[in-house]
Order: sequence, then C-alpha cells, then structure tokens
Amino acid sequence: MSPIIFGSMRMSRDKGDELYWAELLRQAHKAGIDTIHSSIEYESFSLLLSTLQKLSEIDNSVRFKHIVKLAEPHFSDSSYSSSRLQDKIQQYLDNFGVNQLESIQWMWRSNLPDEDRVASFVNQHKQVSDDIQNLKQEGLINSAYCFPYSVDFMDKAIGLDVFDGFCVYRNPSELEYDGLLKRSKANTVISIRPFFASKELIREKGSIELLNYNFSEPAVKSTILSLSSLSQLNEIKGFLDAKKNF
Repeated sequence: MSPIIFGSMRMSRDKGDELYWAELLRQAHKAGIDTIHSSIEYESFSLLLSTLQKLSEIDNSVRFKHIVKLAEPHFSDSSYSSSRLQDKIQQYLDNFGVNQLESIQWMWRSNLPDEDRVASFVNQHKQVSDDIQNLKQEGLINSAYCFPYSVDFMDKAIGLDVFDGFCVYRNPSELEYDGLLKRSKANTVISIRPFFASKELIREKGSIELLNYNFSEPAVKSTILSLSSLSQLNEIKGFLDAKKNF
C-alpha cells in the first residue's frame, strides 16, 4: 500500500472521460501511487470501473491494489452478518476482476445511538475478528482497517485488537482522533481528508505542508488523497519521491 492512496470519490465526467482518468492513473502509478480507494456507494464507482478497463487497454502493465469502503452491518441491519460481509467482498472482487483486495475499510453502521452501536460491536467482535482472519487465510483480503465513526468506538476497538489499523480523518481542522493515534502502533493508520476538502486550507498551508502534517504522526502509514489533474499530481511528486527514498 503506497503512502499516498488515490481517492476516487471525486472522479467525475465533468473533469474528464475514461481516457483522461486512465492517463492520470497511469501517471500516478508511475509516480509511486499503487493503491486506489473506492466504494460502490460513490457516484464515481462506475466511472472508476470503466476507467480501469480503459487503462488496461492503453497500458496493461499497470496494476493497482484496492482498498474498499465496506459497511457490515449497514444502517438498515440490526446486527452483523458473516455471510453479508463475504458477499460484499466477493462483489468487489468481481467488479475489479481480482483475486484479492489489498484492504477493506470496514464500518459498523446502524441507526442505534453510538453507545448502543459500540456495545453491539463489542458483543459480536469475536465473530468479526474470526471472519477477518478467515478472509486473510483464504487470500481474499490482505488487511482490514476500521472506520470507527466515533472516538468511543475506536477507543474500544483498539483494546479488542480486531483490526490491522484504523481509517480516520486527520488535518489541522479535524483533530478529534489525535489522542487515540498516540496510543496506536506505528504505521497502523490510514488518514482521510488530509486537505479537509478546503481550498482555503490548501492556500493557507500548502499541499506539502498538509501532507507532512499527516505523516508527522508515527501511527500514520498512508493517506487517501483525491487527485483530479496532472498539475495536482506534479505538485506532490517531490513528496512521493522522498517517501520512496526514505
């Protein structure tokens, strides 16, 4: 998994067609980005799939790893289901035409108050842990990261040692998880939204300073970054080169 993960959520045809995005992905891979983050819930998902098909046509030597956003249980579910988790993973494998996902960004969703949601997870955490280990042994996933939705959930999950790590928001404007990052092992966290989707923050701090801020925390191993142009990619190439040579 590369230090910068290509975030596909903001891919759109307004910015370019499949050939445009395929060329951007090809250049991103050349620069050292080998992992794509996606979700079947994103409007961009169908464009990502057709872009990957176009990429295989113009350069079949490029292969990306995949980390996918996956909720089990979902908001409409009352409890966790092993079979639903397996089905959702299989759907992603089929969509990408691969035998293994690099990682899942797993979430326990529900319409319960957060205290009850955490309690439900604790009650079924052994089942979740066993399923993750089985999926790894079967070679279907390489790792599993938890998107906790709340500090309390992450606090409890750290103690239960179910996951390889966590996916959390981290930037100068979103610091609620920083205390827990101090308790996390090195290289076990994937940060999300390093720029806070804020043009003002980027102008104020600069993209490289914001990336350095994320990686100044030893727990952070990678960050998910939305890129939509070669100029944006070129802006962070020096950072990628430094990471490769570190």
